[in-house]
Amino acid sequence: MAEESREEIELTEETIGEFLEEMQSKGRKEGSLQSYRQALMGLREYLRPRSSVCSTTAEEWKTWMEKQGYSRRTINARLSVLNSFLKHAGKREWQKTDFFEHSDTIQPELTRREYIRLLRTAKQLDKEREYLLIKVMGGAGVRIQELENLTVETVREGTVKLESYNRKQYRKLPAGLRKELLSYAEREHISSGPVFMARDGGPMMRSTVWYCVNSVSREAKVSEEKVNPRSLWRMYCNTREGIEASIRTLLDQTYERMLEEEQLVAGWED
Repeated sequence: MAEESREEIELTEETIGEFLEEMQSKGRKEGSLQSYRQALMGLREYLRPRSSVCSTTAEEWKTWMEKQGYSRRTINARLSVLNSFLKHAGKREWQKTDFFEHSDTIQPELTRREYIRLLRTAKQLDKEREYLLIKVMGGAGVRIQELENLTVETVREGTVKLESYNRKQYRKLPAGLRKELLSYAEREHISSGPVFMARDGGPMMRSTVWYCVNSVSREAKVSEEKVNPRSLWRMYCNTREGIEASIRTLLDQTYERMLEEEQLVAGWED
């Protein structure tokens, strides 16, 4: 029984490609295929360093996405793709069936255009702290619980330590954002420790961060429901995944063209 529970399916470029070929044969459009690939590559990244699916993967991934702040709609969509992949792999018994119920109360997604509008509005209102909080979370992918790791020292070094369920990683901060953060710290006479500090010198409380970020929404004409740390994190993740999916598609297309050219030069048949 122990060996059965350890049964796994490798989630590789090859197995993903085979799944997408089947979906294409069933009439799925190119946009849908890209969404499927994006979801499975996101799962593959979550599973690292062992990119293999087992009987508990769907439940564990769902729990992780909830804790990361993904919307119910996004979680449902990704689990649906995983279910289709599991069906393709002959493992229907591993599928996740208890999805979230669709509801009108599902939190809407913040768009990149709305994010830019928030930044411009914060600048016009001379709300520098709010501007930087929005940019740090939406532009650099620092989550609210990781803000205390964003210190003057780490900004000078150019990287910030991020922790996610016993996984540690260091993310490089964009040069423009580093310059803005250091200038802000200098004007606020913050020489060390967290860039965003409370009055007592410690890190800002999460409730204060939520309030600061949300305070720009009305003037920016962006729904208040969309303007919070979770929405900024989701927008950051969705943006990155969209870019990565586009790059992977371009890489596949480039490689296929190279093989076609080689076939013309060195194919068996003229």
